[in-house]
Amino acid sequence: MRHNLNAKRWSSNISHGYLVAVFGVLVAFSLRYILHPFLGASLPLFFFQVNTIVIAYFFGIFPAILTLALSAPLLIFFFLEPFGALSVVDQRDVTTLFVYFSYTLLTGLLVELLRREQYNANMAFLVSETRLKLMVEGDQKMRGIMRKAISKTGAE
Repeated sequence: MRHNLNAKRWSSNISHGYLVAVFGVLVAFSLRYILHPFLGASLPLFFFQVNTIVIAYFFGIFPAILTLALSAPLLIFFFLEPFGALSVVDQRDVTTLFVYFSYTLLTGLLVELLRREQYNANMAFLVSETRLKLMVEGDQKMRGIMRKAISKTGAE
């Protein structure tokens, strides 16, 4: 299969993916918030990145983009210094957010392309299996017709 236009539909229930994405952001936020006294300012992105990559793997890039959009304000307000306050974003915060968005978006896109190719490979396998079955059935029919023809000529 050269180009499968249905490869974009590899995820069977994308609307469910948006709900799971929101729930995943809440779980990632909760884990990071619980561990905040121990972690402080270190690893502010980790749980959100893992969540986004998992969502991209199971549901596609668009629910993963939703997790990016939901987690960025939480990340800025709760896990970048000064904690719990909206302050002027400095160069370090901009760099952190740029790394978060670029790395996570790139990983999500790569996962999306991987899942599409996986879907294409599965479809190619199913098509080749079906073609093989059709060829075997056609071969059996041709052998039956030839046997009948041989038995008729042999009986004469």
